[in-house]
This record gives sequence, structure tokens and C-alpha cells, in this order.
Amino acid sequence: MNRKNSRLIKKTLLQRILRKTITTSTILMLVIMMIQACSAERRLANKIVKVGDSISVCIIDPWILYKYNMKTWEIPKYDSLPENTRDSLVYFNSKYLQFVKDSLFLGLYLGNLKETLKTYGIRVYSQDSINAFLASGGKAYLFNLGQITLEEYLDPVKKTFALDTTSSWEIWCNAVGVNVWYEASVLNVNDTARKVLFANMYVRDKITGHFEGDFFNGGVINYVYQKDTISLKSVYNLATRSSKDHAAYIFDYILNDLIARKAISGSPPAEYLHYDPLKKKLVKAGNNRFSIIK
Repeated sequence: MNRKNSRLIKKTLLQRILRKTITTSTILMLVIMMIQACSAERRLANKIVKVGDSISVCIIDPWILYKYNMKTWEIPKYDSLPENTRDSLVYFNSKYLQFVKDSLFLGLYLGNLKETLKTYGIRVYSQDSINAFLASGGKAYLFNLGQITLEEYLDPVKKTFALDTTSSWEIWCNAVGVNVWYEASVLNVNDTARKVLFANMYVRDKITGHFEGDFFNGGVINYVYQKDTISLKSVYNLATRSSKDHAAYIFDYILNDLIARKAISGSPPAEYLHYDPLKKKLVKAGNNRFSIIK
């Protein structure tokens, strides 16, 4: 190998090493920046949590509880019926919705929502005390529960035999879901845009069972099960359970909104945070949060 080729090979190797070093350094720098950004956001989040009493929240109650029975196929010639007739028949053919008292369900939801919000140390107002809310000062957030709906439907639960994935059973279960849409707005800021927030939760029949049959000799396999059907009490419990989760979502929305507003860049947090008031701990929210529609 002559000297010219040797120098060329060394130069090429050095260039590769240099490029690799620069790439590694760049990645390392980005990782450090991300860690520092997350750490800064968490420090900021801790400060916000500690001064929770300077945050005011007003909840505007909904006018009505909408109820929809999705099991339209149970009504003969449903598509050919007049709309008013269809709505009436579907409603009175429901297994649960027709027996749900609107005032009781809404009372459980709104009462638990507001009481849970208070556990975060923030000031909570109702629409009846809107003047006090407007005069409260500090960071003021208005959450208008624009719509809340109950839906009754059938939900398939699939059970598959682990040793033979071609053997599966689909069990149709009763289910009732609650859906909420909030309009969130912030007072005393230049940004007056409203955000539409969505969340849902459901309850359905519980299935307990086991597989029976000749597992190892190609015999017939069956899934033997029992169904624990939901009751009207289950639907009312759904109001309580969902309200407590949604109260957490409201506080987390405020927390992440304040982080974004206080951040130098003004951009949303790198990770959407959830605050656990019992453990006094910040964690990633994951999917346990409002979906921001717009």
C-alpha cells in the first residue's frame, strides 16, 4: 500500500470517527436538554401544586342529561318508523336508561366532582356563585359542562383459548357509558380561546369462566362462563366513579396549562403530567386525561 492510499484511508477513518462523535454528542445533548426541560417542568408543576389555593374553578352545570339506547336493532322496522316514534320506542325498550333518574345521576356526578376538586386545595365555585368567582382573583378557570350523555349498548367480550387461538368465543354484554364534553376557558388572560375537552367511562357485565375439554388430544373445547349483569346501582356508581376521575382530569388540565403559560417557550409540556393528591406525586398521565378536541 503506497503512502497516498494510506493517508486517504486514515483521512476517511478520521472523518467517520468525527461524524460518529458529532452524532453521538448531538444525541447526548438532545437527551440532556429533554431531561432538563422535563425537570424544569416538574419543578414548575410542584410550585403550582403548592399554591393551589390561588386557583379558582367554576363549574357550570348542564341543562339536561341526554340518554341514548343504541340497541336500535331490537325495534322491528326501526328505519321505516317516524323519528319521534323511533326515539320513544328505543328509550322505553332500554334495560337501564328509562329507570335512571336524571336529577339523581347528575347530583351524584356534580356533587362528587366538586368535592373531589376541593381535595386539591383549589377554590371551587358553582354557577350560583359566579360573582364571587369573578371577584376571586388569582388564576380563574371556567369549566362549562356543555353536554353529558348516557349510552346503553351491547359490548362484545372475546375469550380465546391460549393453546389454540382459532378457538374463541364472543360474549355480548350489557354496557352503559357516560360521555362528557367540557368547554374550558381562562379568565384574566389575553388568550380567550375555549378548549373543548372530552372524556368517557363505562360499566358492563362481568364475565367469569374457564375452558373445558380435551386440551391435548384435539377434542372439543368449550368456554363455560357465568355473567354478572350490571344493575341500576351500577349505573349510579358510574356517576360517582367517573366524576372523581374527571375532577382529576380538570386539575391536571389546569396544571399543564399553567406550565405551558409559565414556560419560556410558551409551548405545551413535553409530557402531560398527572398529580396524585394522596401520594403528593407527579407522574405521566398517559391516556388518563381529557382528550382535547379543539
